[in-house]
This record gives sequence, C-alpha cells and structure tokens, in this order.
Amino acid sequence: MRSPRYGRGVRVLHVGAEVAPFSKTGGLGDVLGALPAAQAALGLEVLVVSPWYARLGGEARPMWIGDVAVPYAGGEEPVGVGTLERDGVRYLFVGHADFSRPEAYGYDDDVRRFARFCRAAPVAAARVGFVPDLVHAHDWHAGLLPVLLERGWHLPPGFPGRPSVTTVHNVQYQGAAPLAHVLHWARLPLELVGSHLEHEEEANLLRAAVGFADLVTTVSPRYAQELTEPAYGFGLDTTFRALGRRLVGILNGLDTRVWDPANDPHLPAAYDAGDMRGKAACRGALLRELDLEEGGPVLGVVSRLADQKGIDLLLEAVPALVAQGWRLALLGRGDAALERDAKTAAAAAPGRVAVRLTHDEALAHRIYAGSDALAVPSRFEPCGLAQLIAQRYGTLPLVRATGGLIDTVAHERDGFVFEDASAPAFVGAAALARPRWGTPAWARMQARAMAHDRSWEASARAYLARYGDVMGDDA
Repeated sequence: MRSPRYGRGVRVLHVGAEVAPFSKTGGLGDVLGALPAAQAALGLEVLVVSPWYARLGGEARPMWIGDVAVPYAGGEEPVGVGTLERDGVRYLFVGHADFSRPEAYGYDDDVRRFARFCRAAPVAAARVGFVPDLVHAHDWHAGLLPVLLERGWHLPPGFPGRPSVTTVHNVQYQGAAPLAHVLHWARLPLELVGSHLEHEEEANLLRAAVGFADLVTTVSPRYAQELTEPAYGFGLDTTFRALGRRLVGILNGLDTRVWDPANDPHLPAAYDAGDMRGKAACRGALLRELDLEEGGPVLGVVSRLADQKGIDLLLEAVPALVAQGWRLALLGRGDAALERDAKTAAAAAPGRVAVRLTHDEALAHRIYAGSDALAVPSRFEPCGLAQLIAQRYGTLPLVRATGGLIDTVAHERDGFVFEDASAPAFVGAAALARPRWGTPAWARMQARAMAHDRSWEASARAYLARYGDVMGDDA
C-alpha cells in the first residue's frame, strides 16, 4: 500500500447526490460534507459536484458561472453551474429543472434525472478547469461515471480513462430502469448490453458503478463483508464476491466540529468527559422540552422511520421498555405506517414516550446530549453515524450486531449489542443496561465511549492510501 504522502496535490473529483450542509437526507450527505474537507486538510485538491436543488441549506449562495452544454439523449442540453468554496473545498452545483422539485429524490424518473447529472459532472468540472487524477462516485446516483470514464463518448479532454472509485453507502438503493432508455439518456454504446450495466434485463446503475470502478469501498469493514452475503447484498452479492480485493471497507468518520458537546450551540449546557455536569443539565432540559417524567433513564432515537432501521422492532418493544422504567424520546420521519404506530405508542404512555415526527437538527443534538442511551436496532446498517455521535456525547448506544454498528460498539464496554433483529432481543439488551444506569460501571462505559477518536482524519488517510493503489505511478 502506498504511503499517504504520495497523495499531496492529487486532484480528486467527488460526485454525489447530497452534500451537507447544502443537501442532506441521510448519511451520504454527511460523508460528502466531511470527507472532502478532511482530504483537503491532507493536501489534496478536491472538487465536489452535486445537484443544485430548489432549496440549498447552509446559507449557500452559489455564484452562477453560466451554462454548459451536456451530452444527453439525442444531442446536447444546457445545464447551469454554480460554485462556492468552503474549508478548502470547491463545490459545483448542477442546475436544471429536473432538480427544482420539493424533494431531492423519490420520483419515478429519478434514474433519468441522475443520468443527466452524471453526464453533467465532467463537463461542469471542465468548466472550471478541473481535470481530476481520480473520480470518486458515491452510490447509484453517480453510478454511470465509472462507465462513462471507461466506455463513454463525448467526455471533456483529460477525462477518458481516468481511474475511478465507487463508494456504496447503501446497497438497498440501486437505480434500475430500462436498459435501452439508460443507454439513450447517457449516450452510451450498444455494446454495453450484457456488461456490468445490465442486471436482470434492466440497467442497474449501482451494479454498473461496482463493475466498472477500479476500486469499490463501503463505509465499514463489516458491511464490506456483508455485501458478499445473500442476506445483505440485495441481489448483488455475486457481483460483490467477484470483486475480491477490489472491495474494501473504510469506516466513516464523524464531523467533530459539528458534533462536539463542549461547543454545541444547540445545547443548553456544554460538557466534556472531564466535567459531565452539563450533560445532567441537558438531560433535565430535554425532559422538560418533551414533557417526559423524571424517574428513569432516557432512551433516545434519532432515525429515519424505516424497516431497515428496525423502528418496527423498537415500537413493538415500547410496552416492555416502559415497564422497565425507560423514558423514550423519538425523533424522525418516514414510513407512514411507522409514523402512525409511533403516535399510538406516545398516546398510550404520556410522560413516558415522546414522539416528534419531523426533521429538527437542533432537537437531534439535544436528544443525543440529553439521553442516557440511544437505540439503533437496525436490520442492517452500512456504517451508522448515530452510534458515533451518541458515544461522543456520553450516551451509550444499544445496537444490533450488524455493519458499522458492530465495528464501533463493544458490548458492555462502550455500549450494548444484541444479535437478533427482534423486539425480544432488543428488550433483553435494554434490560441488561437498565440496572447499570447511574452506577460507577455506567460512568466508566461513558468515559470509554467519549475517549474514542471518531474524527475524519483516519478515514481520509485510509482513502488516500487506496487512491495511491488505484493511480499507481501517477499518485
């Protein structure tokens, strides 16, 4: 493996559908919001390309620098480009009517929309004179880029044949559409029929990215292993097994500037591992904010409400948790049936269960700080940031043994781990944790959790070393 020093000055183009704080629906946005800045701090020259959505967060005001002609469908179409710089990273935003919608994605024509985005990314980068040494594509939304670099036409000078890395953040979402349509939209040659682009008689953009990339990474070592198993590969396990050493798990980091209990503007009191009095103040404030009764430990949940996240298991366990004396603070939104069940659980146990069905970043910070433990009962979890945040805030995670959760939580040392994806297994872990709350053993576990270095620097160095492997003598 090459030393990271070979990466200084290397130009990396990151392409993804979300980048925090400008756009975010989940962990993908967090990664693209933090990894490029950590790489820039190591001396890389980094450009990030993302869609210019109707609403951009982070008080973003990109400077419009004009239209570019993007190869698309039967010819070329104009796409607007905006730019801004933060933390040593330059960002380009691709503007088109396709992205001026209320939500980032979730539409029937998403594959078509992101085919256009993939075609636009190289042209936008060339517009600002950025020719990368390596292209890093994230999830299926950028999945056509490795294909375009190897087999595509109409690329800007310097792009054909560039090495590529694909990161799989969540294999559940793959970007499937009729193959003929995708070939037409992306202006790709017909000989790609039968290639990695095709899966089960459709185009599959994630499989294309995995098959054509020089290196495939995932966001934790355990998830890399799980992707090769039928239970977790979502139909692509054979594709992942075929990668061999080209499949690598690199654990996500945490933006420790944003998640820092000693300097968190959303908290009523600051604290750190050396002085935990502020955490007690945060706990009391959270109880009052959510109208929860004192008398038992607070179990926080900050999650998308989805079966993947095991929220149905959690809600099934609520009566038993209440009987054990827990107070439950749940924040999130998602599946309508799970939202309905969450409301029912709160109505059945006023003062013991509080539910907020919304996205509220400030409240999320307060739940992480004010809770005693955090529930992460996921059926699968590529990496997970919730448990990392919880540990940094001295809140012990209760997690299922899967993906990045098992990579980052040691049972009865800095959290609690249960095996089966079932309500009884989760209740068992909660029953084990409950009597330890408030004891010296609990405090020792908190100290271990808060001592972890979860910053992005180690992850950024790991990526840089792998970039060197891919680029060879060019690194």
